[in-house]
Amino acid sequence: MPHLSNSKEVSLAIETSGRVGSVALGCGGRILAQAELSGFRRHSSELLVTINRLLESYSLVPTDIKRIYLPKGPGSFTGIRIAVTFAKIAAFALKTKISAVNTLDALAENVTAAIHNKTLEIQRLAAILDAKRGLFYIAVFDWEKDHFVRKSEDLLITAGDFLSRFCSQDVPVHLLGEGLLFYQQLFMHPQTIILDKTFWPARAESVWQLGEKQAAIGQFDDPYTLIPLYIRKPEAEELWIKNKPASS
Repeated sequence: MPHLSNSKEVSLAIETSGRVGSVALGCGGRILAQAELSGFRRHSSELLVTINRLLESYSLVPTDIKRIYLPKGPGSFTGIRIAVTFAKIAAFALKTKISAVNTLDALAENVTAAIHNKTLEIQRLAAILDAKRGLFYIAVFDWEKDHFVRKSEDLLITAGDFLSRFCSQDVPVHLLGEGLLFYQQLFMHPQTIILDKTFWPARAESVWQLGEKQAAIGQFDDPYTLIPLYIRKPEAEELWIKNKPASS
């Protein structure tokens, strides 16, 4: 089995905001191993098993994990809750540090390696997630020098509003994210370019890359106050409020 120096901090990234979860194990500033869960929405049943398998492959135990990186949202309510709950338990039980990253930032990170390798050339990018009921979580980024810079806050917006706001200039907007999975046609426009589907899913590797950058500058989250980043209420709660009987 591979041997790791005890002087190097072991880090773990989990990705549960997308349709298929994943885990990345890192040490010494690089990713050692990655693993996808077996299928759609297997986060709660397979996350711990997958983490243990990765740790065992390097003769590690949970107490060796010093930092955990996770997506805090926006995204799947259930998936984000799983990530935040796992990180909190690990922080309290194992004294691990937590660095939570924005899910849309992590999606943008999916293409940074390809841009650096010059297999992609992107000036403007939009990361898109399905927020249900005709709405999408979207963030817009511009590539400046060697990294993406945000050009919008996290938006809760329709496809039409996004196109009118961000696709009226002569700058093509590259699109990625699982929000395109069933709604790609809504985002078709002379100024949009749909990236290959391999770039769409959220990845633990991208969460790890952003988590490492935050950890390097001491940006960690307090497990007592860490909460998911919800732009809107869960669908069940919205339905309950909508259908709540008027008080007499």
